[in-house]
Amino acid sequence: MALDPIGEFDPIVRRKHLRNPVIIESLELYEKNGNWFIRARSKDGAEGWSVGHPKKMKLSQLVFTKVIAPYMQNKDARDLDLLVDRVFLSDSNYKMQGQLFWVAVAAAEFAILDLLGKVAKCSVVELLGGQRRKQVDLYVANNHRTKDVQESLRRIIQSIEGIDAKALKLKIGGRMKLVDAVPGRTEELIPMVAKALGDKCTLYADANSSYLSVNKAIQVGKILEENAFSFYEEPVPFDYLNETKRVAEALEIPVAWGEQESSQWRFKWMVENSGVRIFQPDLFYYGGLIRSLRVAKMAEAKGFDCTPHISGGGLGFLYMGIYASCSPNPGPFQEYKGLTTDFPWESTGDKITIKNGSMSTPNGNGIGVDIDSDYLAKANRVK
Repeated sequence: MALDPIGEFDPIVRRKHLRNPVIIESLELYEKNGNWFIRARSKDGAEGWSVGHPKKMKLSQLVFTKVIAPYMQNKDARDLDLLVDRVFLSDSNYKMQGQLFWVAVAAAEFAILDLLGKVAKCSVVELLGGQRRKQVDLYVANNHRTKDVQESLRRIIQSIEGIDAKALKLKIGGRMKLVDAVPGRTEELIPMVAKALGDKCTLYADANSSYLSVNKAIQVGKILEENAFSFYEEPVPFDYLNETKRVAEALEIPVAWGEQESSQWRFKWMVENSGVRIFQPDLFYYGGLIRSLRVAKMAEAKGFDCTPHISGGGLGFLYMGIYASCSPNPGPFQEYKGLTTDFPWESTGDKITIKNGSMSTPNGNGIGVDIDSDYLAKANRVK
């Protein structure tokens, strides 16, 4: 792929509902109780809101206020595909490549999409390609690495029963280190979970880059295969692309990858070289819905799924629902870490609900929810 990404991809945002320019007057950042709220306002007085990554926006707030927001000002929001690329190339911003840059871009993109949907009087799902699914099935993610196998299993079962989920993802390995926090936990827990839940749930495993050795990663993958697990996430360090590919080629179980990746080029390389079979851009870390849907289209052309990683907190569940509703290849289950109760919000269309392990997808104007205006009025402006 050329260094200049502009023109490499077909536009994601549909303009058929947006006949007139929507000029961005301002992008403003607010904070309240550890949550980060973004308001996009047009010169015609329309508004859109988003919620940034709950933790990383604290670190990238200066990138947002000093780099992203000034760039977007006075631009036509209908050109959002191009703006996402051009802000990266403007003023040597590419030198900030990484999560803290793209987290700030994602926060801006989500708010601008909400603005466009409100102006067009349609859902963001419609703007991004149209609704393919009204319901998405969920997998419950958990992280009980510091617990012994019995306590881990108890908590896993509890989380499954909480939403009647039909799929789960458990953590294995030591998270960026080989040794389990509880010795022997991985090898003992895998068959225990399979025996307890394998006939009820689809099983996934996430190593979080634990295995520095390809051989060790393959050994653990074989244990997962023996216990009928359905994907194996980040077996080796996430930036070991060739090693990831070697593990994937040695196993029958599909390897999943991409949570930590922020480079469009490296995603393209992994898709074209069949480095893995399941791609997982994080909707915050990777810079939003537009870039993630580009990965989905690249993966679709090769017959692969693109099932995004979801950060907990904020409106992560909502952005996942938008993506899964309009993506051509989201995979059978989407990551779920709960509906937020950190601030008051309500659906603008059909109520977003969790039932029998599935979530209804947002279909109201904009992103599909409104945050309580009285609550937002008490948030602190970040300059």
